Amino acid sequence: MRRLRLITKFKLAAAGMVLVAASASWLYGKHNIEWAARVAWGEARGEPDGGMQAVLNVMANRKNNPRFPGSLAGVARQSFQFSAYNSDDPNKKKLEAVDESDPEYRRAVRLATFAQLGLLWDITDGATYFHHHEIQPPTYLVDADVSAVIGSHIFYTEN
Repeated sequence: MRRLRLITKFKLAAAGMVLVAASASWLYGKHNIEWAARVAWGEARGEPDGGMQAVLNVMANRKNNPRFPGSLAGVARQSFQFSAYNSDDPNKKKLEAVDESDPEYRRAVRLATFAQLGLLWDITDGATYFHHHEIQPPTYLVDADVSAVIGSHIFYTEN
């Protein structure tokens, strides 16, 4: 009888640990999805189909590159990487305030979910950088190759 109680306690403890781990994993994924969606929305809302996807492709490509943070949220929040998240950009307050009532944000969340799961088709051909076509390319892109032009953005892969 004593052994049975010990086994039952062990099973309950193991089940609790599984639930805690699953909850933590779910929260981690949700955190990554939310930040990636906010930055994609801030950078590419109003762009034609593919605009937000391409921004998320850049974030996913960076996440998989050892030179960048290893999560979508880390990539999204990295200083001075995405202008919409810079503290002096007028879009920052908008991207922090946007919610599910905005249809373009809902689309960004769906796309970011696929990016978090590793299922978002890369339409940028491996790009890790982009900029708006009206802005001069930064000097660090002088040796980079243009991999795609989608909407108002030019996407680059490094040599």
